[in-house]
Amino acid sequence: MIPTRTLLPLLFAAPPALAQTATVAAPADRLLQPPTLEAYLPEAQTYDVSFPRPESVLGWPVGTWHVRHDQLVRWFEVVAERSPRVGLERYGESHEQRPLVLATITSPANQARIEEIREAHVAAVRSGAESHDGPAVVWMGYGVHGNEPSASNASLLLLYHLAAATGPEIEAFLDRTIVLIDPCMNPDGNARFAQWANVHRGKNLTGDPRTREHAEAWPGGRTNHYWFDLNRDWLLLTHPESRSRVERFQRWLPVVHTDYHEMGSSSTYFFQPGIPSRRNPLTPKRNEELTAAIASFHARALDELGSLYYTQESFDDFYYGKGSTYPDIQGGIGILFEQASARGHLMDTRHGTLSFPFTIRNQFTTSLSTLRAVDELRGDLTSYQRKFYRDALAEAAASEVAGYVFASDDAFRASEMVDRLLRHGIEVYGTGASLDGIAGPAYAVPLEQPQSRLVRALFETRTSWDDNTFYDVSSWTFPLSFDLACEPIARGDWSPDVLGERVEEAFPTEWPRLSADAGAPAYAFEWWTSGRAPRALQTLLERGVRAYAATEPFGFDAPGRDGGARALERGTIVVPVGVQDELGRDALLAALNEAQADGVIVEAVPSGLTSVGPDLGSGSLTPLVAPRPLLLIGSGVSAYEAGEVWHELDTRVGMAVALVEKDRFAGLDLDENTHLILVSGATSGWGESEAAKLRSWVRSGGHVIATKRAAVWVADNLMTSRSEEDDEAADEEEPTSLTYGDYRDLRAVQRVAGTIFEARLDRTHPLCFGFERDTLPVFRNFEAVLTEATDPFATPVRYVDEPLISGFASEENVIKIAGTPAVRAERMGDGTVIALVDDPVFRGVWYGTRRFLHNAIFFADAIRRTGPIETSGND
Repeated sequence: MIPTRTLLPLLFAAPPALAQTATVAAPADRLLQPPTLEAYLPEAQTYDVSFPRPESVLGWPVGTWHVRHDQLVRWFEVVAERSPRVGLERYGESHEQRPLVLATITSPANQARIEEIREAHVAAVRSGAESHDGPAVVWMGYGVHGNEPSASNASLLLLYHLAAATGPEIEAFLDRTIVLIDPCMNPDGNARFAQWANVHRGKNLTGDPRTREHAEAWPGGRTNHYWFDLNRDWLLLTHPESRSRVERFQRWLPVVHTDYHEMGSSSTYFFQPGIPSRRNPLTPKRNEELTAAIASFHARALDELGSLYYTQESFDDFYYGKGSTYPDIQGGIGILFEQASARGHLMDTRHGTLSFPFTIRNQFTTSLSTLRAVDELRGDLTSYQRKFYRDALAEAAASEVAGYVFASDDAFRASEMVDRLLRHGIEVYGTGASLDGIAGPAYAVPLEQPQSRLVRALFETRTSWDDNTFYDVSSWTFPLSFDLACEPIARGDWSPDVLGERVEEAFPTEWPRLSADAGAPAYAFEWWTSGRAPRALQTLLERGVRAYAATEPFGFDAPGRDGGARALERGTIVVPVGVQDELGRDALLAALNEAQADGVIVEAVPSGLTSVGPDLGSGSLTPLVAPRPLLLIGSGVSAYEAGEVWHELDTRVGMAVALVEKDRFAGLDLDENTHLILVSGATSGWGESEAAKLRSWVRSGGHVIATKRAAVWVADNLMTSRSEEDDEAADEEEPTSLTYGDYRDLRAVQRVAGTIFEARLDRTHPLCFGFERDTLPVFRNFEAVLTEATDPFATPVRYVDEPLISGFASEENVIKIAGTPAVRAERMGDGTVIALVDDPVFRGVWYGTRRFLHNAIFFADAIRRTGPIETSGND
């Protein structure tokens, strides 16, 4: 045995009362150089001398180098092989095929019946049982941001401590507790950052903030492979990392979930509770009280180290899509930790020199204090978790709303939403009820179910709060995000026939095959009845199939159909047989069946002579070409927005995207590309030379698609806009007295905090092909507006006069946005310029507005030249 200082003081000592700011009793060792394992561990805890130490696997003491994901996984595998306390499972993979692993640490006796314990725990929680004697479950989550490395490196130490510590206290603790360790929630980001930090490490460390080690190359390691922030994806489930993790979370329902992060180097250490007024109204007050009780344990532990910290400032608990808040709507306690970052191995700060090992020690220390809190507060925590579900069911039974029914003519979008609901453990049913004007399948979600509060969070709309300051988005209503018709059903209108069979899976496993029809001159599929139509079209174009977009509605006789006719809307994709060059009918049918496997229904068109609208040889059918888009990326460009576009086109449309650094634009030959995509930051610093280059390329047939800040630049520099009216005379009244301290609150109020607005569509315009209704929910987290076009036909999407649907925006911003263009599109020579003032693929979950991006890619050539129409005033 290795004796060290006193017996488990961090794990079992009684906590003091919580103070918002620590008093440093002794100078903290902010260097810990060189680091040793003993420097991190609790005083006087004993450990099994035969058990592997981290350095025996890594080759160096924790904190010397930044651990790579593969090294981290290997350490967890070695410990699982050696310790009967530890189980390890691979629960998923990242985009880059790196494994996601979850360690289960408990007593050997519990390990022998771990599945039985899990099932009993989940059943007790979901049913709201009055009592349950099983072990408490705590999930320790690390490293959702790849360049916040103290988190994952601390998980190495926690696993060693729980596996190798000896003595009756640790054995008793593990007998009454199941500890789940998720050591790295973002393997791809971790790999990028660890490589960067280690490549730039010298034998002699420097804390100079200007050194290259502290300045990652774009896009940095924070995000995943597609540059998404995985800590915003817990609700949205856009990525495989999140989908796999939430599936495991729902299988375990931990009573506490920790979420370890880093912040600016000149900060100290933060742990929750955060700002009290920024708690989501659906989160019970008791959650905040228990979070504060747990915080007192962290305070004691950090006080003993002499580490500075703060609480109840910054950071809100409103958006349920983060690792520290998703547990709050599941009856657990989510806790955010933020450690000042060394941004490498050493950093000079206003508090002195900060070392990487010091940051790891703080994170490991609060990991132990979390376990101590769970152990001592287990009665309060577990009873709260079960009461959460009892109270939720009682609230649902008393609610005026009994449930929700939603549907769409686009079965794909509806299925995508159903898929997410099922992954969150929400009960979904088919229904005999229907929504007016919707031909697609309808689904019902009853409020009386264990996940009642989460159902409310995902379906309700809200426009006012006690505190209107938001760290993240203020609204994420799922039916609006997926652009689905949805109705709350009042209790008096809810009847047994509303619920059909319970839905077990969201997507059909087989699609119908297209049979050969030797007489059919053409085939067609609709653009608006399946969100997978863009992928199907991309498949055809890549196979060399000639396809056309119908810019006018048409129809043909269809014996056996009601009314004997088949009507097809604008945007329908038509594939004539006679223009396919050397592609024979068999090869064409094979390509169409491949496209149909993407979820569209391809049908034979019996004749080129239509019964309604233009014939198939009409010039109103625009030929389509395989897109070759180029996306500007690099320093100064929003990695989030660029990643969203790349992810949408690459993973959902199946389209290759050229990613080119912005600083190469001046010498860039765009002739091989059909589209240039510009997101926020891509146009920063641009002037007339860049504008002239774009005008020339567009006139020769190129298409520019710009979003958010880039859209504003495009509208101002490439498009024809009305001149602004003269400003009104300044208000002569005395100005309101303001203080410097008012700035922060006023700036927060001026933000559009991730808010949902309503826009009106011109569905005759190619950019609006495929939309079911004349209005659309639009997500907006951007305050600027587009200028007005001189051409009255160049604004296919405009905000309505009273646009706010859900979320927070100040009255000033609502007035500013109301009635302004949301999308502008102009023909310029043989090409087009398209400006989208909002992000059409925000976080990969805005399935309604993403069609603007699809249409801009595929239908840009269908946009005709328009302009003001002069009238003489004569009859």
